[in-house]
Amino acid sequence: MNGAISFVGVALLVSAFVVSHYCRRFTVDIKRRWQALSAGVAVAYVFVNVIPELEEHRPTVAASATGTLLDAEKRIYLWALAGFVTFVGLRLLPVRLSSNVSRTLSAKIPFWGEMAGYSLYTLLIGYLLVHREDASLVSLGLFVFAMGLHLFMVDIELVGQFADFYDPRGRMLLMTSVLVGWMLGIVDGLPDSFTSRLFAFVIGGVVVMTAHEELPAKQDRRFWWFAGGAFGYATLLMLI
Repeated sequence: MNGAISFVGVALLVSAFVVSHYCRRFTVDIKRRWQALSAGVAVAYVFVNVIPELEEHRPTVAASATGTLLDAEKRIYLWALAGFVTFVGLRLLPVRLSSNVSRTLSAKIPFWGEMAGYSLYTLLIGYLLVHREDASLVSLGLFVFAMGLHLFMVDIELVGQFADFYDPRGRMLLMTSVLVGWMLGIVDGLPDSFTSRLFAFVIGGVVVMTAHEELPAKQDRRFWWFAGGAFGYATLLMLI
């Protein structure tokens, strides 16, 4: 992909954080509905476009695998499972730790635990902007729309959860992570086998992050916003 074109894409992703900051007062009343809708769009993109790419990475991981104890052809999926379990633990660990420390630190530990996970998450988004299965401009637009909407709502959620701890330090960290991921994708200096394992590992985390932060916690009518976003965007992806 042309570097200038991909830079426009990553600039739009980074700008999602900026737009969220200045539009927050207009999104408070409709937060849950847009949260569910953006969850549906992000989940559709992950399941229809991103997860199928694991199959493309499977031969690379199988060829570099050592030992015969585990099925080499299925190891890519084991890495995805490891990522899923690790990110679940990452989200639970700060809560466990905060019960054993002072009140001064109890707010900081969950915050930096969240930031560690989200930094890796947003870094992957920046990397995938360059390393997508389809390198066309249409594919780039679909990716930027889905992930930009997702990051827009992630920013709103983190401000509501951590307030001054997140704004502006946390926001700058995540914006930087997107850019670092994009630069890693442009340089493409990582070994293919390592990149494939990292890709699978973080895909498991993507599912956790999206489900935990954006799916409605209570059963309510907003489920249909989620379902509409998921099926609507999945249909668009299948048609293009």
